[in-house]
Amino acid sequence: MSDLSGKPDYRGPATLTFDNPAAEFDVQIDLRGHSQPIDGIFRWYGRVRPHEELQGFMETIGSSRRGKLSTDSGDVPVLVSDVDYWGRYRLQGTGMPPYPLEPEEDQDSAADVDVDVPPESRALERAAALLEPEFRSGAVTSDGYVELLGGTPAPSTTTASRAMNNRLVASIYEKMWRPAGVAMMGVGGLSMSAERAKAVSDLRLSGDMRVLDVASGPGNFTKYLSDHLSGDGVAVGFDISEQMIRRAVRDNRGPHAAYMRGDAQSLPFADNTFDAVCCFAALYLIPNPLTVVDELVRVLRPGGRIAIMTSYGRNTAPVRSVVGAVSGRIGVRMFEKEQFTSIFEACGMTDIEQEVRGLAQFVSATNAS
Repeated sequence: MSDLSGKPDYRGPATLTFDNPAAEFDVQIDLRGHSQPIDGIFRWYGRVRPHEELQGFMETIGSSRRGKLSTDSGDVPVLVSDVDYWGRYRLQGTGMPPYPLEPEEDQDSAADVDVDVPPESRALERAAALLEPEFRSGAVTSDGYVELLGGTPAPSTTTASRAMNNRLVASIYEKMWRPAGVAMMGVGGLSMSAERAKAVSDLRLSGDMRVLDVASGPGNFTKYLSDHLSGDGVAVGFDISEQMIRRAVRDNRGPHAAYMRGDAQSLPFADNTFDAVCCFAALYLIPNPLTVVDELVRVLRPGGRIAIMTSYGRNTAPVRSVVGAVSGRIGVRMFEKEQFTSIFEACGMTDIEQEVRGLAQFVSATNAS
């Protein structure tokens, strides 16, 4: 996958130059960028098309290297790193990019465009635009959400997963099922309203941010996050359950909220797409939760925020024994206290915070810039 969440701002030839050891490569690149709403810094990023000589050079000198990227528009410092499955290296930089910037659209003239389009539909369009091109071409939006699985039913291998794919559970999730789950987390757990407020605070939501809420269920949480956005900001609720997504579209669409049905183990977005990502009360139900966490980190931009709420197995032997027996029967996973703080530290994240409440843990962090 490329580092592009839409049409690239620049696609074409460039020259990569390195010192110590000296090397120069004529390459083809795809780039795009945008100013971040939090700090106002323009960040650009993309990929180098597969290039055997560059790959040989990078394999010799290490996984990342600073150099100079040159196009007809000028020369800029660049960080080359992280080769993907197809042999394409990531490019990252800040400040003026090596391509001309398009002037911003006049807001007065923009206000006259598509005046009859409902704000909920505009939010869906903004969400769909975040997809990588190969996913966008096959996406279906006729039912008010982005369908990425072609109608294929979600797997239901455990009691918990079968419940998440059940229409009745989807209809009572927010009023009965979710509160019951919170109660099971034990004394000291946060109320649902306090949990939502904590998520907004941990993610530092504001303005026209792009937010991803994985395993969003019927969308109540996503909608709450979206209420703290403005302008072109959008909170994307992402879930594999068709019943949950349909309920979200029915009850929780909004001018800054949209929904997608897909597999979070392989998110259809480019690296660095989102300003904030989260997954609350779901990782313990997902078959491969650490893969999902890796994907959340991948699509989070440098300087962006990640927040999760999941289970905590406790260290007391009797508690661990009872909880482990019950959770194993219904397909719920219990995590160690250091599980996610260690992952975030290994990713070079900063501002790592953890709060344990009963059998729940809240972990948040800032992605490395």
